[in-house]
Amino acid sequence: MIVVGILPPRLERCRSMMDRTVRIVSAMLAMLMVPLAIGAAPAETVPLQPARPTQIDWNLTPEQIASTCSAQIADFDASVKRIMALRSPRTFQNTLLPLENAESDLNDRLVAQGFLFNMAVDKRVRDASDRCNISQSNYFAVFGARPDVYRALVEVQRSQTARTVADKKLLEYYLVSARRSGAALSPDKRKTFIALSDQLTALSSKWQEALNNDATTMTITADQAQSLPAGLVNALTHNADGTYTVKVNESTVTPFLQNQRDATARKAYFVAYNNRAVSNVAVLEAAIDVRYRLARLLGFDSWAAYQLANRMAQTPARVFSFERSLDSQLMPQAKRDLANWAALRAQDTGDSKAPIEPWDVTYYYNQLIKTKYSVDNEQIRQYFPVDVVIDRIMNLYHKILGVTFVKVADPNAWAPDVISYNVFDTRTGRFIGTTYFDLYPRPGKFSHFANWPLVPARRLADGSYRPPVTAILGNWPRPAPDAPALLSHQDVITFFHEFGHNLAALLATAPYETLSAGFRQDFVEAPSQMLENFMWEPAILKEVSSNVTTGAPLPDDLIAKMIAARYVDEAYFTIGQIKLGMVDMAYHSTGPHVDTTAVWAQVSSEYTPLAMVSGTHPQASFVHLFGYDAGYYSYLWALVYAQDMFTAFKNGGLENPAVGQRYRETILAPARTYEPDVEVTNFLGRPMSTDAFYKQFVTAPEPTPTPQ
Repeated sequence: MIVVGILPPRLERCRSMMDRTVRIVSAMLAMLMVPLAIGAAPAETVPLQPARPTQIDWNLTPEQIASTCSAQIADFDASVKRIMALRSPRTFQNTLLPLENAESDLNDRLVAQGFLFNMAVDKRVRDASDRCNISQSNYFAVFGARPDVYRALVEVQRSQTARTVADKKLLEYYLVSARRSGAALSPDKRKTFIALSDQLTALSSKWQEALNNDATTMTITADQAQSLPAGLVNALTHNADGTYTVKVNESTVTPFLQNQRDATARKAYFVAYNNRAVSNVAVLEAAIDVRYRLARLLGFDSWAAYQLANRMAQTPARVFSFERSLDSQLMPQAKRDLANWAALRAQDTGDSKAPIEPWDVTYYYNQLIKTKYSVDNEQIRQYFPVDVVIDRIMNLYHKILGVTFVKVADPNAWAPDVISYNVFDTRTGRFIGTTYFDLYPRPGKFSHFANWPLVPARRLADGSYRPPVTAILGNWPRPAPDAPALLSHQDVITFFHEFGHNLAALLATAPYETLSAGFRQDFVEAPSQMLENFMWEPAILKEVSSNVTTGAPLPDDLIAKMIAARYVDEAYFTIGQIKLGMVDMAYHSTGPHVDTTAVWAQVSSEYTPLAMVSGTHPQASFVHLFGYDAGYYSYLWALVYAQDMFTAFKNGGLENPAVGQRYRETILAPARTYEPDVEVTNFLGRPMSTDAFYKQFVTAPEPTPTPQ
């Protein structure tokens, strides 16, 4: 998942502004580099040039956040007034370029003030950051709807002074965003539009705050703890009465549900996990109502219709058709997957009629993998200690994409355990930018795993290059005392995926910050999903693994078992992704009043083999409903592109630098300068094909019997 803003999108223009108001530049001490470079440049390359990072002050007080936030917004407003006061004929150079520079300056100067909402240790700082985000959003709701700015942009278009490809794309982006932000509405409708946008901003903030501050726990007995991994048990709170307190969150959900033998404990955890931040149900339903009214003001039938009009999919009907078609093809196999787990449960319980419940799925999937395919996820964890994984993955990206990472000795970041790297182009030694990794949970922190393109690449008004800054926030299980943190294979895949987003932001070279900030939303996941395939290739798995005790890589026989099991039950889990996409579309394709719990239950009944668990509210913690609203379908949509793009590496060499360079030049570097289909065609040398996508749903091969 890539997150391109602190607050989720409302309307495309306001979204553009909000996405980019989480970017940086304030004062900070110059970053110092440690001598060791990860993926060090080979001898024939030029030395790395001195790093001149974009400077950031992460240690702001609430008072500093408040004062700088209001001052920078006022400065931007003054810049806009000067631009709008121009009496000369409007051109790209005297109108759009100054607007882009002023907006980018504001984004750069307030990134820390906006981003700290997600991860600052001090709640007062998080609250001040939240207020700054709301102030910016409310300001840009008005700015984005200004008819005088829109008229000025139309005059620029008529002047035909946007001559380069990037200039024309930037102008198109601004015009479309202005129309989608209400700038072409009548005064009365525009006033209503702005008021509704402000309401949505407040709801967004309330939603994320509830998720970040959720502290759901459950208690298990010593007997129930026996089947859990030792690392997880050691990290639990040990109570005086011999019980254990389990934090119910992203860091515990997989190891708990995969390994908990006691069905009662599994159910209790599942219900608790799917009732986190339950107050968000009302927030979500209020937001759906506001979104619907905003869309109707702009002449769209629904929020989904509004959102998709500016995406590759174009219409809700096309998305529903895509997901229903896939669901119908996969449902028979998904039911067979469920039957396989039911057989295991019957064998386990001695009850031939014992049903599989939703809280049983993860456990019996893990049992199937362990028994039939001899894949033990806890055994695999021993080969993925955190520090080794980070270094090895950086070395892999060094070889594929030609980048070198140098660890920052003292990043002076927002929390003590944050690490940071400066990134260089290996061939030229040129400094590219800086990235941060904040990988463990703490109270009040963003609760998911995502990348933020904080400061997109940009050419400044004087022609100089302003280096980008990125950050990955995650929630890996914290290490037990005196033991390294160990990752599951899925943890490694997730990190490699998010690192793909991270490097996409770092390696964009579009001249304008707006164009460097990413892709259309239903393509944005494709590059990183494509990269996930690397983590299933035997040679790559050996490169990134190292046994925590012996240092040995994953053995060939274990890798073979992992790969044999890769697509086991893939149909069932893909059905789950379809369900989430269909729920999201259903929420945003009807009227203003939606019973989100009833819709979730209905979609589950119609499109999945298992019903929704009564008494749960999974929508309350479905983080994508703010940020990917009417957009969750894009994960599967983008996967079609991703699997086809990977064929270039599969056929041309996984670590072939020529293929990696072509990927950099045709996909990452232009970012939003060209449409996704154009960039994919340039990379592949042909239009996209769906063949590679559908091959993954071929029934998984039977495992090779393990010698006894």
